[in-house]
Order: sequence, then structure tokens, then C-alpha cells
Amino acid sequence: MKYLLVLLLLSISYACNDDEVRLQEDVLADYIALNDALELTDLIACAGGREEGLFNDATIPTSIFYYPIEGATDFRYYEAESIADSVNFNKYKRKELPDEPIFNGYLRKFTRTPFKGERMGIVTYKTEGKLHVCNPIRLKINPKPTEVNADLVNIQENQVNPVFTWEDGRIKENVIYFQIISDTEGNLISGTYTIEKNFTFYNLDNVVLNITNKRTMPVLQPDTEYVFTMMAVSEDNWVNLLVEKKFRTK
Repeated sequence: MKYLLVLLLLSISYACNDDEVRLQEDVLADYIALNDALELTDLIACAGGREEGLFNDATIPTSIFYYPIEGATDFRYYEAESIADSVNFNKYKRKELPDEPIFNGYLRKFTRTPFKGERMGIVTYKTEGKLHVCNPIRLKINPKPTEVNADLVNIQENQVNPVFTWEDGRIKENVIYFQIISDTEGNLISGTYTIEKNFTFYNLDNVVLNITNKRTMPVLQPDTEYVFTMMAVSEDNWVNLLVEKKFRTK
């Protein structure tokens, strides 16, 4: 995160030093400069595009997923047209995209209409006293559409503490795995990240990041159907693999 903050400060320095420059909220570097009274911090985001039809099908939209912490407001999406500008925040321009809750509001997503080639995206939002900015996301839906393959996950239905294991798909570039357990109505029960290709509910021994509600201990009921969702994410925050599979506790 310190690396991102340094890049942000470098990219907006021109705006702070040139009185003749008129800052615009639609330019990411300017937007950060205009909010310099707020503490700059991070947020969790990634993006993916489902594999449908032909490989490299340019008609498929891209979903930009993000986790809005409690009190988050003013959700924004900025995009750079060239991956060469991934850390040049003067090149990121705001795009008005459809924004909707998923998992009954625990997460949210922007939906990006189809485009050619690759783009870079950044999500921002505000909480009290803070401006949250995610690490740059490389939108790779055209060269590397997200693989959707439920057969790559194995679920050992061990009473109310099932064990989930999975394999990488055709793209072997994953550095972290995001697991979501939800009920059949889409309510998120737990959200965890591991760097290992396994997760046991609700054992946090190999969890490197946990976005589960800390106020309650998540539990699964016996003889009840749930849904396991897993995203395999690359270093540049692209979802290479999505698995979604129902299971029933014993």
C-alpha cells in the first residue's frame, strides 16, 4: 500500500505546484488533490469478465467488484485507456457506469460495457475523514477472459465445517483466492482470502484477509443448502477463474 501512496503523490504533484492548472474531479490525480484534507487509504477491488461464446468475444461486459466498508459513500470508477499509464493517475478519467449491490449489498460492482484491447481501472470511495483508492486493476477481458468452471472445486461436506479445495484453471497467474460462503438468497455469511488453494469453514489459520462481519461468529446450519463462490485473482487484480457451486451441510 505504501508503494501505491507514493505513486499517487508523484502523479498529483504537478497539480499542487502549478497554480495555473485548474483541477477537475473527473481526473483522478485532480480528484485526489482536491481531497487532500482527507487521509488517503486503500480499498479492496478486482475485476473479471465471464467466459461466454467465442474466445476474445468483444461483446462481453466487464464487472469491477469492490468491498464497501461500513459508512462508504461517493462510489467512483476511473479508467486509463492504456496499460502503459497504469501508475499515471493524470491519465485516469472518471466513467459513469452502472453500479449495483451484490450479495445483498455486502459487495458492489460496476459494469463496464465492452471495449477493445485492455484498460486500467481504479475504484474510489469516501468514509469519514478518508479517501479510499484501490490498486490499479488491469482489465484483461479480451486477451484473458475469466474462466468459469465449477468442476475445479471439490467440497468435502463435513457437517457444518465443510472443506473446500480447488485447482487453478487454464491461466496459472493467481496470487490470491477470494472465497465467499452465502445462503441461497445471496446473503454473504463469510468472505475470506487465502494464498493457498483450500479453505475450511470457519478456520482462519490460512486466511490472509478477512472481510466477514466481525460482530458475529458465522455459522452454518445442519442439513441446509449454501453456495460457495471463489475468485482466483492475479497480481494485477484480474479474476482469472470463477467457481460457483452449491453444497449442503450434513
